[in-house]
Amino acid sequence: MRIIEKNGALVRTLTPAEQVLVEGFVLNQLDGHRLLQANQWLMKLRGAGQWLACDCQPAALPVMNVTLNSSTGTLFLKNNPGTAEHAAHCPFIKDAREPGSASEHDEPPAAWLAPDVPLRLIGEFRSSGSAPGTSNASGVGTRKEQHRLLSLLVTFIEASGLNVYATDLKKDLTRQFAELRSVASRYPLVERVPASHYLETRIDMKHMMMLKARLKESTAFGSQRRYGLLLDCVNEVRTRKVFNGRSDNGFDFQGYHWLWGGERTSGPLLALALYSPTTAGSQYYEMIHVATVPVLSRAQLFPVLREEEREPLKMLVSLIDWMAGKGVRVVMRRPVIGGDVMDELVLSSNLDRVLSVSLMKQPLGPEPSSDTFKRLADFKSLDTFSKYVAGFFMRARD
Repeated sequence: MRIIEKNGALVRTLTPAEQVLVEGFVLNQLDGHRLLQANQWLMKLRGAGQWLACDCQPAALPVMNVTLNSSTGTLFLKNNPGTAEHAAHCPFIKDAREPGSASEHDEPPAAWLAPDVPLRLIGEFRSSGSAPGTSNASGVGTRKEQHRLLSLLVTFIEASGLNVYATDLKKDLTRQFAELRSVASRYPLVERVPASHYLETRIDMKHMMMLKARLKESTAFGSQRRYGLLLDCVNEVRTRKVFNGRSDNGFDFQGYHWLWGGERTSGPLLALALYSPTTAGSQYYEMIHVATVPVLSRAQLFPVLREEEREPLKMLVSLIDWMAGKGVRVVMRRPVIGGDVMDELVLSSNLDRVLSVSLMKQPLGPEPSSDTFKRLADFKSLDTFSKYVAGFFMRARD
């Protein structure tokens, strides 16, 4: 394998260790520190504007570029179109995952995490005797561990009731974060170490340093890896940076960005980040992985699946408040756990009326065939839809 310039000029040949690292990355055999090392190596190559040329074919070199998936912040190697095919035995014979491909969504949907069970969100550091690339490697942890961060975030949302809106349940932002912190107290990072003890609800340098100081001084983790959590409402996550308006340059993270719903949606986003050293004995702490759920607004942390829902959702919130003033209590709930299709909103009233609605233009899965399921796209306008919803619930009052 060789590194080349885009004009084909040879830069150098990969060392045997680099060859093993890149092959392990493409074959999805790396985790922990080795996966982090491979990502950093590929990012450096991409930053230099260089390509990889595979020497599996003696006559013509198949060429690959390092591509960044802007939705997830992950890297993959893509075979350049028009170049030679790889040999049959070559590990690079297939293109790595393309952004938006079906394989990218093979991860299971976020699942409910039981309280009072150690979360183990990140792997232990590799012992000196373990082989590189083995399952007990240090660094960013296995993909299963990484995905648990998103499951933890949606579990926090579900358990704190942020996915439920009713006029009498309305809370200001301070109360909403207090509910999240209360739920976190039931989830130990490791045995007998509640997540709330090592949780900061703001992503900025001040709060990172506060969390770092507590982690460094802690004796609660024993010989286990120390880590904490950062929770905040942010503007966006882009190119391995979290932007929240407190720094023009954003805040770097090293691992994966897990998106609820699987697709990038504009902010505001409720973000949960894992904060830990990447190597044993290091005094340098950094954000490793980030999970995000889009929310209605900075004041209302109700989960939003896609940007197109935001305006209709604001209308529904106003409508629910209006009906409450008329004596009809309507509760709106968004399921966030356990299913591939999450565009459904369930509205129920104190008068035993239940209506399911979707605010998406296109269905994300099979639709229920019921008179009590309606899609906004089937109405002429948002105003018409609003009148239908109001009539559905207000008629039961008469």
